[in-house]
Amino acid sequence: PDMQFIDITHPHSNELAPWPGDTPFNFRLTATMRAGSSCNIGALTTSIHSGTHLDAPFHFDDAGVAIDAIPTERFVGPARVFAAPGHDEIPREVFAGLDGRATPRVLVATGSCDDKTVFPRHVPTLAPGVAAWLGEQGVTLIGLDVPSVDKLDSKTLPIHHALDAAGILILENLDLRGVAPGTYELIALPLRIVGADGSPVRAVLVKG
Repeated sequence: PDMQFIDITHPHSNELAPWPGDTPFNFRLTATMRAGSSCNIGALTTSIHSGTHLDAPFHFDDAGVAIDAIPTERFVGPARVFAAPGHDEIPREVFAGLDGRATPRVLVATGSCDDKTVFPRHVPTLAPGVAAWLGEQGVTLIGLDVPSVDKLDSKTLPIHHALDAAGILILENLDLRGVAPGTYELIALPLRIVGADGSPVRAVLVKG
């Protein structure tokens, strides 16, 4: 059967609501053919954490590894999508049936803040102990449709640290609207930005 590609990346546009106080996403043309230039040339200014992006451990740990030092195979391979609507804290039960060795990447659709032109006031987070439990199951990457795996007012980022301690990478602000729970191949490659705390990604699920 034909492979189906499902884009789970929010469009990176100037409409994206930045994290309050962070650098907004801005794309502009610095040269245009319409104005007489030989070609169109764009310039981009953005926080690493605008739109769909990966966090490197360096984001929340000064001694953590930067995005360019993470092996590319971590971002590509079998994944399982779980639906978790209506939870303030996402319990272990959401991951019923998980075989973390077969699908070491897990994506969680909360449906809590799908409009990325508005920054949310509240996001659901993993319940206590779930990060460590996921690591014990063999999970190596978690992706969610929210801008942070921690509460938005958190200064200590305990869930970021718990996931890192469990060997789990963090993919944030996915667009999982209309994605059926189940097993897919994930492709979520970051840019190779030396020393960076993360990267925007083009995240795609492949079915078939």
